[in-house]
Amino acid sequence: MWGPSSVKIVLVSPPSPPEFRVSRGLMGGFGMAVNPGLLYPPIELAHVASVLEAEGHAVVIHDSDALGQDATRTAAAIEAHAPQFIALDSSSTSLDRDLALARQLRQRLRVPVAILGSQVTFTPGEIFAQDNVDCVVRGEPEHTVRDLARRVAAGEGFAGVEGISWKRADGEIVHEAEREKIKNLDELPLPARHLLANQRYRFPGVEGAITTVKSSRGCPLDCSFCGYTLAQGLRFRFRSPENVLRELVDIVRVHGIHHVVFRDPIFTTRKERVHAICDGILAEKLELEWQCETAVKVLDRALLEKMARAGCVHISLGVESGNEVIQRKHCGAKLLDHEQAVRVFRDARELGIETRAFCMIGFPEETPAMVEDTLRLVERCDPDQVQFCAVTAYPGTPLYKMLKGERDFDYATMTGFQALEGNEFMSAAEIEAKIREAYRRFYRRPSRLMRELVHPLRLAGKVARYFTLFRKRA
Repeated sequence: MWGPSSVKIVLVSPPSPPEFRVSRGLMGGFGMAVNPGLLYPPIELAHVASVLEAEGHAVVIHDSDALGQDATRTAAAIEAHAPQFIALDSSSTSLDRDLALARQLRQRLRVPVAILGSQVTFTPGEIFAQDNVDCVVRGEPEHTVRDLARRVAAGEGFAGVEGISWKRADGEIVHEAEREKIKNLDELPLPARHLLANQRYRFPGVEGAITTVKSSRGCPLDCSFCGYTLAQGLRFRFRSPENVLRELVDIVRVHGIHHVVFRDPIFTTRKERVHAICDGILAEKLELEWQCETAVKVLDRALLEKMARAGCVHISLGVESGNEVIQRKHCGAKLLDHEQAVRVFRDARELGIETRAFCMIGFPEETPAMVEDTLRLVERCDPDQVQFCAVTAYPGTPLYKMLKGERDFDYATMTGFQALEGNEFMSAAEIEAKIREAYRRFYRRPSRLMRELVHPLRLAGKVARYFTLFRKRA
């Protein structure tokens, strides 16, 4: 039952643009255009929802992509819920559409509307240009949205709430004090998966439903292009193995989901914690397959063996660049030992763990010869999958500050694959041509083609993905 201080709240993951699907949680909350076969749950909203429910509020999560709804149907569905407060997620490349939906809901329902996400966190002032929202939630959202809901329930304004920006009646934009990051992540309730359409979330090549887990936050490497450090901070904050295992048990035994994608920036940073999580999975005899993202230098054979026994089937590894100069300046020097990289990819394959290499092309000082260093390294490592992205200067990142100057970037082009601009050695068109060349060169090797033909459906998916990488917003 609702209490006297309870309100009905709708948390919204807006629809993707028609040109491509956007996964809003990627790139540290800036979002990224993804394979249409990939649909992650809006796990950030589920974390917010669990905190709100703990306060006694009635919460709905409306995930437009999971429901197959465009902006018109989304607005109608939200209106039918008769909410008293609305909070929308956002991404860079869909920001104009996200704001249009927020403005429509605010005008039609006459209730407070907030927007959250890394893009709006680092460009909060311009969000108010057309009275799109009542406030911007900056940074980690759980406790900020909780405090906003308390104000709505009490019939009070938002002035003084830490971690928000809002607009006065006279037009002045007020940026309230930063909110401190959550120190003890174990104190947060488990994400409210009962509010999600869990059976609709999927990952290419995986049969059945998937879900995501954030077992840690933060990363001190501070790579020049990375949005995760902006959203989560430069200090690692780890959930305990016991807390993570409690969520995994809930996922399998309550929600009937048997595939998990860990969304930590570098999952294996604290190896003993990962060993303990794996031991817990084995002790509980969980029927679970899982994958994670991490870095070569925080993996070894013993850990890979334990992970494989505990159900790890896929690891995505940040390679970024095979050039030492680029690695040291832009990539946190996370991959300087190429022989170790070759060993890690080889060991994973021997243990039955698929691998993906994340690579980037178009750093400010990068020459075609430096790109060649990356391509040679990736070919030596020979991962099962590879992803080449255009270096993108997301607002607030060191790279953005390095490049922006007096220029304004078009956020709608921040898909992760379009080159926003060139450098002194390669034009934007040449960077995108290099990305196409990199894909063709990697997958057209005779030995590679033979491996790919063993899984024709997956090969067809990769080919289809290749032809949609550079699709642009209309």
